[in-house]
Amino acid sequence: MILSSTLSPAHNTDLRQIVYEKLKEAILDGAIPPGERLSEVELAEQLMVSRTPVREAIRQLAETGLIMLIPRRGAFVILPTTEDARHLYEVRTALELLALKRLCANPPQEELQALRKAFEKVSNSSDSKAFLELDMELHHLIRRGSGNPFLEGVLHNVMDLLHLCRRYALFGGSIERSAGEHVNIINAILEQNLPEAQKALSAHLSNAMTTLVEYLAKHPEYTRKND
Repeated sequence: MILSSTLSPAHNTDLRQIVYEKLKEAILDGAIPPGERLSEVELAEQLMVSRTPVREAIRQLAETGLIMLIPRRGAFVILPTTEDARHLYEVRTALELLALKRLCANPPQEELQALRKAFEKVSNSSDSKAFLELDMELHHLIRRGSGNPFLEGVLHNVMDLLHLCRRYALFGGSIERSAGEHVNIINAILEQNLPEAQKALSAHLSNAMTTLVEYLAKHPEYTRKND
């Protein structure tokens, strides 16, 4: 069998994907902050690869919206605009409410109870990064609980963009209040009370969006507006 010449070697494809995932993780974790310029040379040296897979990864990240390419200046990590944030939360809310239906019908009791205990221990002095990981765990459970791989995939893509600025959703807000909102969501799911769970989830996401939009409105320097 003769393969088409357009197919590149598998190990090169794997390398490009590995570099893409590493850069994406660094951006979402805040290791590469908003406004930071991505240097192909420096990244290639840090990752111990050639510039080619780095260049491909940057191009792929630009397609997802995580970075912007500015002619003659380079690639920069961005934050969504306030309008972007509203649109993303609108999609996220609709999809998570849909996923909640399946989860409420058959909630994983032990997993939810463990999460509830963790949220109940949260205070405003708690580590924000640890809280965000806890937040991600619950929302991942909701996404996974949909039982719909297509819905889960679309929601995952939306969350990638929101994760870019998820830590900023806490600025000016109360971690303790947010934790209480999570407890309300979990209680309703455990009781298999779908209307109450949807109400609690909608309120939580609305508050998160409001806090994020207020922050972005005060810090527009790294958003798409400068593209």
